[in-house]
Amino acid sequence: MERPRVLVTEPIDPAGVAGFQEYAEVKLAFDADRAELLNIVGDYDALVVRVKHKIDREVIDRGARLKVIAMNGIGLNHIDVNYAKEKGIAVLNVPDASNDSVAELTIGLMLNLARRINPAFASVREGQWNKHAFIGHELKGKTLGIIALGKIGSRVAHIAQAIGMDVIAFDPFLTPQAVAALKVELVSLPDLLGRADVVSIHAPLTKDTYHLLGAEELAQMKEGAFLVNAGRGGIVDEEALYAAVASGHLGGFAGDVMETEPPGKNKLFGLPNVVVTPHIGGNTHEAQRRIGLRLAEEIKKIIVPGAR
Repeated sequence: MERPRVLVTEPIDPAGVAGFQEYAEVKLAFDADRAELLNIVGDYDALVVRVKHKIDREVIDRGARLKVIAMNGIGLNHIDVNYAKEKGIAVLNVPDASNDSVAELTIGLMLNLARRINPAFASVREGQWNKHAFIGHELKGKTLGIIALGKIGSRVAHIAQAIGMDVIAFDPFLTPQAVAALKVELVSLPDLLGRADVVSIHAPLTKDTYHLLGAEELAQMKEGAFLVNAGRGGIVDEEALYAAVASGHLGGFAGDVMETEPPGKNKLFGLPNVVVTPHIGGNTHEAQRRIGLRLAEEIKKIIVPGAR
């Protein structure tokens, strides 16, 4: 009997590849453009993607034998999930495998802003050693406002509390009773923006969260507050964000996501108190290994008869 076939369009941890190879023929098509993807996808039972390709109706229709589309990560915004399911194709992601990695990066971005690490290193690289030019802030004793207290937001809250921060959160889907064990106060969004020294975003991008923070909301933030976005690009209006940071109203912005990725040239990047990483929240060896192994396990249940 012919072995199932798995098409992988972007790099995945070797543990995942090895897991696929135990039960399937695997093609690693990391260099494939859209035209090649459309040309070859019909020969595979499983398609493993990340964010390079938009998996729309055209791709799904070409996948004549597809049984599953798997996201090597969390977000599914670039996959037409409903249409895939209409065609009888399962859609998988691994939402929990990178929680710790994203939470730790979030704290790193906060520390970077608070201690002005990037501009300090830039000055050292230029031959300077001016320790008096880079007076920063402690996070201990400051108030962290978390937008969306899911698994990642909760982990950020736990680490922040260990540092000595007070944590408040806005999450319309949770009750105070549901978060009592976290020792986090649930508040309204305006209250959070007005009280927090650091605001950290961990919400998904939906029609309700698109530009959730625009000019009006950013103006409600405390003078000198920091904004961190490790959730999804598009939740913050970047034009309004530029104005708020450039004017000095906000003390700085750090993000791992942008509304358009890759963002190309963006005037935000010219501001000294802005730090942006290229969507690397889940990019740790530990998280990528967990993701690869989980995908291999879940895909096997779908494309190998009797594997369940």
